[in-house]
Amino acid sequence: MYFDYKNTRIFYETFGSPAKPAVLLLHGFTENGLMWDPVIDAFYDDFLFVVPDLLGHGKSGLTGRFLTMEEQAEAAGLLLEFLGIKQVSLIGHSMGGYTALAFAEMFPDMLKGLMLYHSKPQADDPDKATGRDQAIRAVQEDKFGFLSHAIRGFFAPYNREKFDTDIRDLVEMAAMMPVEGITGALRGMKIRKDRSDIFFRHDHIVKGWIVGRDDPLIDFNRLASMAAQHPHIHFYPIQGGHMSYVENPEEMINALEDFLKKTYA
Repeated sequence: MYFDYKNTRIFYETFGSPAKPAVLLLHGFTENGLMWDPVIDAFYDDFLFVVPDLLGHGKSGLTGRFLTMEEQAEAAGLLLEFLGIKQVSLIGHSMGGYTALAFAEMFPDMLKGLMLYHSKPQADDPDKATGRDQAIRAVQEDKFGFLSHAIRGFFAPYNREKFDTDIRDLVEMAAMMPVEGITGALRGMKIRKDRSDIFFRHDHIVKGWIVGRDDPLIDFNRLASMAAQHPHIHFYPIQGGHMSYVENPEEMINALEDFLKKTYA
């Protein structure tokens, strides 16, 4: 199904029963809604899942050179309004978590729960921003080569050989994205705001945080220390890297089950 947004279309699917609580699932950079299949399979009877492909990803179009987190969040909010959904729990993986934080800022009354899944509330530091620029150039020079290197690097080092076939499949799927979608997302992530105040503050939104113990993209100890200072955040450290829906689906599902139970207790 498609939803019109600005000068393009956003692909989305829904799963489950409209009579159940709604959960909005936002995938990460170079991914699409298919990444959520293990979650939908695990909880199909308990929720109504709304699963869009973010701008520039999957079957969705793009709006320009910069695919900002604010624009991604606005599109998600308008999609929910289009579907007549007034409140959701939101689970965002990686870039989807950055979008989720922008959503929380823009549509706080629509949120029951917010889960950052292998994501963080801070903005890019200068070194990371420089890395985004380097990635943009790499994509423009060799899209497939960039994706092969980047996606393999999302996995914990000890899992890269074990999940080699899965990694190849993810690269092939991501390679169907246009260069402009990949570079637009990189630009959008580079300029995103720090939304630590949104995530860490006490409010009506139930907060959760899944962090991989061996995620190559983050400093686990730093994030664990932050979580310890905010005990109202439900913190779920799990084994593996940035891609636990492949690397460690059982522990990921257990964490999401606990979070959703707390959200709808």
